[in-house]
Amino acid sequence: MRVLYLQGDHYQMGLQHGKQVSDLRPLILASIGTRLEGPARTGGLDTAALADVEHAWRENARTTMDMLKGIAEKLALPFEQLFQYTAASFLEDRLLGKTHRDGCTVWAAARAATQDGAPMLVKNRDYFEGHIPMRAIAYAAPRHGYRYLYATSAGSPGVFSSGMNEHGLTVADTHVPSRDLGPGVARFSLMMELLEHHTNVPDALAFLRATTGMGAGNLILADAPGNLAVCENGFRQSGFIDAPDDYVVATNHFVTSVMREQNVLPNHTRPSYDETHNRQATARTLLQHARGALDLQEAKRLASFHGATALCRHRPQNDSDTISAAIYLPARRQLHFCNGWPCQGSYETYRL
Repeated sequence: MRVLYLQGDHYQMGLQHGKQVSDLRPLILASIGTRLEGPARTGGLDTAALADVEHAWRENARTTMDMLKGIAEKLALPFEQLFQYTAASFLEDRLLGKTHRDGCTVWAAARAATQDGAPMLVKNRDYFEGHIPMRAIAYAAPRHGYRYLYATSAGSPGVFSSGMNEHGLTVADTHVPSRDLGPGVARFSLMMELLEHHTNVPDALAFLRATTGMGAGNLILADAPGNLAVCENGFRQSGFIDAPDDYVVATNHFVTSVMREQNVLPNHTRPSYDETHNRQATARTLLQHARGALDLQEAKRLASFHGATALCRHRPQNDSDTISAAIYLPARRQLHFCNGWPCQGSYETYRL
């Protein structure tokens, strides 16, 4: 498993990221070409929309842009090409129907739901097969901010999947095809900001309520005391979910009254869209059955679940499968990470 060590300002962190993945440059170039092919073919490579995003990120996500600049420089890639790649999901979402559909299942539990009352956050990352050799774990020590640990992909800035900081604040995301999107702050930028400058879920939610996001996704939060929440992130508005049963689940659709009308159902991917509802229902059922008994081993079992609707996905219809599983234990500042299918792979432990 590739482990990156980043420190300093975000431009320096980008340079270090690029240097430490330089041997993967051919794979990163191939991923860029594949990811931009869809928007280019369908007319989604909109220069005006890209200009709006670039302006918004330079105004409100400067750290991400600095990191992106460092990565591009060290990998000898044109900045604009890497920027377009980083914004590709937004370009596809603007067409209200993605060429590719990425998934992910995330849940968090604490207090009465876990065996010892301690919190955990678990993410099955469903993503493109081309990212399998590009998976990485990064330790970050920013010049201004808290130290944190995160799972990511080589060549991508910010917290590009999930992470946890030295105070135990933990965050992961899922993608949601949505109508409520625009040139706001991307989820990977929001997650980096949360981990660098916030210590608990209430503080993180206050930041998210005051920040204009790009939309099209969920942010799932947990902290060391056991607070849990989901932010259904939109551009114009967002929905928020707490944890009355001491657990939360998020897949690839919105459920709050504020956001559920913003879900997009592309005509050609109806089975995949229906499957996100089934995955969420399956995860909820598994968590209810395991209530009070959830520990690390049970979390691994849930991550590897195969049934009528699998959480560990091998042969999906949307060109992505489960490329990793991350189990965060915020009170212990531990990440147990499976680099591959959780039903077959082994876990390694990373600590802050």
